[in-house]
This record gives sequence, structure tokens and C-alpha cells, in this order.
Amino acid sequence: MPVALNDRLPLPPKDAEVKNVTCEFCIVGCGYKAYKWPTGKEGTPKSNGYGVDFSKPQPTYGLWASENMFNTIKDRNGQSYHVCVIPDQKCVVNEGQNSVRGGMMAKTLFTATGDTRDRLKEPMIYRGSNLIETSWEDALSLVAKVYKRVIDENPHDLSHKTFDHGGGGGGFENTWATGKLFHMAIGTHSASIHNRPAYNSEVHSSREMGVGELNSSYYDTSIADTVMFVGMNPYECQTNLFLVHVIPNLTGATQKEKEKEYERGESVASGRIIIVDPRRTASIKAAEELGGNPKNVLHLQIQPGTDITLMNTLVSYIIDQGWEAKEFIQKYTENFDTMIKTNKISLTEGAKITGIPKEKIIQAAEWLAKPKPSGHRPRNAIYYEKGVIWGIKNYEGVASIVNLALLTESIGRAGTGVCRGGGHQEGYTRPEFHGPHRSQLAVIDEDIVHGKYKIYSVWGTNPFGQSIMAERLREAVHRRANIVKEVIDNLEGADNETLADAIYNAITHKGGLFVVNIDIYPTQVSKAAHVILPAATTMEMNLTSMNGERRLRLSEKVVDAPGSSQPDCLIAAGIANALKKEYEKVGNKAMAKRFEGFDWRSEEDAFRDGFAGQGSNMASQGGPTGKLASYKILKEAGNDGVQLPIKEIKGGRLIGTRQLYTDKKFGTKSGRATFLPTPQPPLPAPVKKQVEKYEFWVNSGRINEMWQSNYHTSRIDFTASRWPMAIVEIHPKDAAFHKLTSGDIIKLYNDYGSVQGIAIVTDSVQPKQLFMSFGFQNSVMNDLVTEYVDPDTKIPFYKGTAASLVKVGRSPSLVAGMSFKNRL
Repeated sequence: MPVALNDRLPLPPKDAEVKNVTCEFCIVGCGYKAYKWPTGKEGTPKSNGYGVDFSKPQPTYGLWASENMFNTIKDRNGQSYHVCVIPDQKCVVNEGQNSVRGGMMAKTLFTATGDTRDRLKEPMIYRGSNLIETSWEDALSLVAKVYKRVIDENPHDLSHKTFDHGGGGGGFENTWATGKLFHMAIGTHSASIHNRPAYNSEVHSSREMGVGELNSSYYDTSIADTVMFVGMNPYECQTNLFLVHVIPNLTGATQKEKEKEYERGESVASGRIIIVDPRRTASIKAAEELGGNPKNVLHLQIQPGTDITLMNTLVSYIIDQGWEAKEFIQKYTENFDTMIKTNKISLTEGAKITGIPKEKIIQAAEWLAKPKPSGHRPRNAIYYEKGVIWGIKNYEGVASIVNLALLTESIGRAGTGVCRGGGHQEGYTRPEFHGPHRSQLAVIDEDIVHGKYKIYSVWGTNPFGQSIMAERLREAVHRRANIVKEVIDNLEGADNETLADAIYNAITHKGGLFVVNIDIYPTQVSKAAHVILPAATTMEMNLTSMNGERRLRLSEKVVDAPGSSQPDCLIAAGIANALKKEYEKVGNKAMAKRFEGFDWRSEEDAFRDGFAGQGSNMASQGGPTGKLASYKILKEAGNDGVQLPIKEIKGGRLIGTRQLYTDKKFGTKSGRATFLPTPQPPLPAPVKKQVEKYEFWVNSGRINEMWQSNYHTSRIDFTASRWPMAIVEIHPKDAAFHKLTSGDIIKLYNDYGSVQGIAIVTDSVQPKQLFMSFGFQNSVMNDLVTEYVDPDTKIPFYKGTAASLVKVGRSPSLVAGMSFKNRL
């Protein structure tokens, strides 16, 4: 059980086990050291596993541990251990710093009486109107028997929603295994990604322009003249990219590095920052307070949905001034004339549409493109994220930013890059997805609402809280799943063969839906599931993933997973082997052969088969040199790892790639980067209807302490008590009209659903605009989201909906742990 702490933490002894761990939360992927030692043992202030003399005063930013970095666990051998997870002082990513999320990783470990006590521990199967624990053999047998019946009729009736990321229990091992199972062995095209309703990229346009979305490094961000964040709140979402790499640039602390990297005679100065956001965020405040000079901080407070117009206006103004990178454009790009013919817009019109004063647009253009005093072109690190990716038109939104980067040669030079900021870490290695063109992809979650598909496999995600029109999706899945449950309830004592026949009949002829849920915690989806399979997560298995600068690391296993839960890759292998067995029973050798190659005994076997195996027809972020990686050499590389793609092994060390496109060769057939026309689209019809009918525009985003679907952070008391429900930021004028004060519970509603949240009165939002935090399973913002997706990419407009509100009341006990002090 977790130890109760007051004024001290036990120090690890000198012989404590030490493992490298990559933070499982944001894309920055900070490096940590996990110390593990048996209870009853302890180091001393002078002699301990940290190698620090704590009998002497320590520096403010030296090695230390808080209560949230410590836990006491029990492994499967029955032995109790202390575990302390602290930032790696030598890691180049975080330089010994931690985010508030990473600083709680020890608290995410399973303990029988702690915050994470409701972890899934054993396979569960629906029987007798209840989910009951069972054996792996029993659960996998039923899954395989139902899957086989559907595959034999039409494999595309088996829909699956699964993670495609690293961190958070994902990683190359697990994405490879799930992809190999569904895309290659089962052969279904009915797939969708964890946070969206189709199987697609969020950056199709950037890739089709020849520009991979992670092409630079955090070091280059630290030496940029100007750092630009569009639709991104880096202090809260990519904390140590901001604090460790951006802030030192703003203060001038990286000028020596700039002198080293810049051309001889090129002007060097403290960095500047541009943030494009409808809100005044904590990132803006932090940049002003910590960056040394508020004059070097520019907030472009844009009207929602007009980012494309802003980018087109900046491009047009820069061209009008003659500041574009003419030689680069002529030698290394194409389609420039077509782009500007479509995108040309006046400064006056752009300011009117975006709501940004003309003088601020001009200032941004000057920082990005006006020659420096030395005559050299500015070096810009341009980032974008969900505010654009989940914006009004995904394809054109991303492309408009890449247009700006190409125009200013903000790629392939020291101190430059045009990258997505990222949410989770990356870890994609799967067989090529042979589904239809991006514009013809099935929108799985909407199709399920309309009665399509027979199986819904939900793996490591919670679409009930994080998909389009989430309330309607929940209602449809429960209704269809209950058809199957009723059939099962009428077959008490039946064997799996009989159950599979009855389930297949229900999903084929009665509109039922067979739901399989694989996760680490029970979620909203679990309530609809017929089979639940418990997974292991970060620190309970070995995992590889890469961060936002393509840095590949091995995050090592520290503790045993609870109960009999298994790594996702081994669960996928278990399903495949059970299906193979079913086909062997009936003598179908051809189908049995499709499920070969899953004889893995460890996550390293899956890594070798996938990322390091580099099989044919594979989509891998490792590239053709991924085969050079191994667990052994990655372990030796520690928390610095290697930046992909790997160039070579030299002196026993992996040599990686700091920046892409330094050779000016881009990922198109011609080798030239392609400009794209990006006209401002009208408001989509479903969204427009809500805007015309309801009072407030509703935007959404993250809170620093909470992460993704809040799978851990809604359970850990440190965060859950501070944020017990989604917050809704509202302008003081609107709050006064509705007689609201901070802490009041309010209900938002529109044609798609309703949701409650806790009001926060602040002028960080503009009048008639609300900001609601997403990811709260007891307060689902996506209940208000329409069915609209970009027709070219099938990416939702999560950032665009409207609602009216009513005051519900106040619950003093609910908000007792909250602070309503102005964060800005």
C-alpha cells in the first residue's frame, strides 16, 4: 500500500535498481530515472543511490524528489518495493526539469489501495447480466470465434479503433502488433484512430507538399530568431519544449549557440515569440514574465476558424514587401504562382476577417521575413497543433502554415523548422493501410451511429468522450450492445461455440454490435463491452517511441503490471493465435497462414518483428535504417536516445539526424516542396446552424495538469481534486449577464447534446466565446461537437461548435479543492 508521508522520503540505497523511463504524457518525452528498492532498506544522506550528499544544501534546480515522485508497490512475487521516478539531470530534452504531469509518474503505478486501484487486472466477459473475471484462454476463445464468423462473411464488418502513438502505453511494439493483426491478418479497412473517427493522418497536406511534420529539433527551436506557435498552448501542452528550449532563447541565454550555428556576420539577438490563439493563454503570460522582454512577445488574438486567412494575409504582405525567399522558391519549390493567385488577400481584408489589427499582422510579418540588420533572412521555428489540425478545414489549415514556412525558407536551416507541436509521443509502425483514398475514408463512429458494422474493437482509447457527436455515439453503441447482451442473458451456461453463434446472429440479423474493449482502466466504453482485456502500460513493459524531434528511446520496464494484464502487443498476438487455432480446427490452411508470425514471447520480439524488422509494405517512422536499432543499443543510449532516421552505428553509438531537408530534397516526385492553394472555407453547414441558433462559440483544449482522456489524472488525487470536472472559461461581461461566478456549475447545450462544467470567469476569452477543457469523462465537451469532418481528410472540426448555457447551481464540496485565482 502507498506510504503516508509527512516530512521525509526514504532515499534509495546505493544498490537500488535504476531504469531509464520516458515520460508517458506529452510529445516532448522528458527523460526520467526510476529507482526501485525493497521496502525496509534505505540509503543515508551521505550514501545513497542518487549519488548526492544531502547532508549539504542543494541548489534550487538540483536533484530532488517530491511526494508525487514516490510510491510503494507490490510486484507479482509478493515483494513490496519503493519506487521513485525523478527527472534525468543529464537528458538533453528536459535537462533535469519535469512537467507537472511527468512529476507524477510514480503516482500512476498500480497500488491496491491507492489512486489507481481500479486498474483492470483480469480478462472479463459478459455473463449473467454482469462483467465477470475469467481466464485469458476463455476470453480470447470467444473473441476469436466471433471474429472468425465475421471475417468469413466480410472482414470489413469488423471495425477497430486503436491508438497510433507512443507514450501513454503506446509505442512501436504495440502499434505494430495491432496494425499487423487488423490490417494484415484480419484484413479490415474499417479502422479509425484513437482521437478521430477515421483512419487518417492529421497532416496529409504537409506530407503531400513534401514536408514531413517533424523535421527539426528542440535545439534548433532554442536558436531561432522567431518562434511561432499557431493553435498551440506550449506551456500547458509541451511544457519543457517551452520552459527548457523556448524561454532560454527569449532571454538571450542561447546567443553563443546562435553565433556558432549562424553564418559569419549574421545578426544575433534574443529570440522573439508569436502566439496565434483566440485566448490569452498561460503560454503568453509565461513568455512575458519569464522571457525577459514583453516587447518580444506578440499575441495574435484571432477569431476562431480564420487561421487560414491569417496565413494567407502574412504570405501576401511578405510578397508585397519583396521579403520572400526568392532563390529558395525558384530552386527548390513548385506551384508558387498557383498558390499566390488563389491565396492573395489584402492586409485590410485579412485584418477584418481575423479580427487582428493590421499593425500586429505587419509586426508578425516583419519578425518572420524582414531581413535582419546584417541583411540575412530571419530563422523561424514554426509550430502548429490542434487549434489548426482540428480547425475549420484540416487540409488547407495545415497547408497554409507550410506555405508560410516555405515562403520564408523556414526549413532545413539551423534555427528553423515547420512542425506540428504534437500531443502524445509518436510510435507508428504498421503494415501499409490499403483502405480508400483519404477523401473516401469511412467515418467509422458516424457509421456506427447509423447501424453499420458488426464488431467494435476499442483499443486503448475512449471514443465515448473523444469523438464527434459523442453523446449520440454513446447512445447508439449502448443500444446496439444491449441487443447482444440480451441474447447472452438468455444463454446461461452455454459454451463459447454456442455463444458465438448466438452473438453472430444478433449482430447480423438484429442490429447488434459486439464490443471488445482493451484498456488499462474501466472506461465509459467498458460499460457497453462484452469482453474486456486488461493491458499493461508505461513502466510495466518495455516500450519504444519517439518525441517531437524524432528522438527514439527505450522506456524500460520497472514494475509488474497488475493481475494478469499484458502488453498490448502480446494481447494482439493472443488474439491472432486464437484465430489461427480456429482456422486450423476447420482445416482452412490459407486463413490459418494469415495469422502466423505472432509467436512473440516478449515486447522485444514485437519490436524486432516490426520497427527493427523493416518488413515489406510497412509504414514506419523508423525509415529504412530502423533495423539498426535494438533494445541493447537503445538501452546504452539512455534517455538521449537517437534522432531518427538513424544514419549509422559509430563506435557502438547510434548516430541520428538533427534536422531534415538540409539537402533541400523534399518528399515529392519532383523533389521540390509544393506550395498549395488554401482559400478560406465558409463555416460548415452543421456548425453554422449551431452558431446561428445558440449564444456562444465553444472552443476546447487541455489544462496543464490533466492529460488526454484523463485516464490517470482523473484518478490521482493531486490533479482530480484540483480539476474535478471540465472547466468552462467565460468572459466577465457574459458571466455578469448570466449571474455567474467562478465555481458555479453550468450546463451547455445545443442540437447534439448537453454537458455540465464548472464556470471560470476570466478575460482570457473574448466575449461570446467559451473555452471548455476536453478529456473529462464526467463532463464530455465532445457531446456538443457536430458530425462535420473535413471532406478531404475526414478530420473533425472539434474546435468549432456553439451552445447556449444555463446555470445549474453550486456544489461547495465539488470545488473545495479548486483555486479560482486568476492564472494570468
